[in-house]
Amino acid sequence: MKIVLVNCDIEWESPAINLFKYNIILESIINEEKDKPDLIVFPEMFTTGFSVNAKFAETVNGETHKWMKGWSKRLNSAIMASVPVKEGDNLYNRALFVTPESNYHYDKRHLFSLGGEEGVFKNGNKPVIVNFRGFNIFLQICYDLRFPVWSRNSGLSYDLIINIANWPTARDSVIEPMCRSRAIENLSYFAFVNRKGKDPNNEYSGQKFIVDFKGNFMTPVMEHPYYDTFEIDTAKLNSFREKFPVWKDADSYSIEY
Repeated sequence: MKIVLVNCDIEWESPAINLFKYNIILESIINEEKDKPDLIVFPEMFTTGFSVNAKFAETVNGETHKWMKGWSKRLNSAIMASVPVKEGDNLYNRALFVTPESNYHYDKRHLFSLGGEEGVFKNGNKPVIVNFRGFNIFLQICYDLRFPVWSRNSGLSYDLIINIANWPTARDSVIEPMCRSRAIENLSYFAFVNRKGKDPNNEYSGQKFIVDFKGNFMTPVMEHPYYDTFEIDTAKLNSFREKFPVWKDADSYSIEY
């Protein structure tokens, strides 16, 4: 699977400006990538920045979803990002995973109470694993990374975790060790995409990387100022799982939703 991880500065609370910027980036991918990617991943709240202003919440299948669907069909690729969404009386920090054929979403489980997120949004109540082009992909958003039980790969139900984030520079020393741990613990690839730049409250370093199932950082097959391209392989993953089946000795548990 060929994956493009996009990190860029996000214009604060300006969806139209940000989507225009992403149009340019996606056109660049068309022009510079010999083969179109299978999956393009943007950071958390990629149209607004980490805002808890409810007025920027979109409706289900709103304008950003339509934008993602259009590009997904044009590129024949899946696109993942999160946006604030209002459904009924509730607001969610919702990760959209849009493919040319289908639509999936995951509502952030672990809301960042220190940033006021918990007071505005409702947390999700179930994990979401998407099967796409031979990979089972577990969707996560930012703060979820700190909670290893949520990531536990019981029965090898997924092959890749994707975590999209607005993770401030002041606390980013923990990102790499936690991502490596999640990959090693769960015999899985782990992709992490953080935004660049700053908002009124924080600065962001813009990490974008994939860790393999042994905890090694993978080398991009292509680098660009706004994105890196990686390739991951189910055959290598499955071979390692067969040779080193430590997952069979894992403790059983259940999570209350």
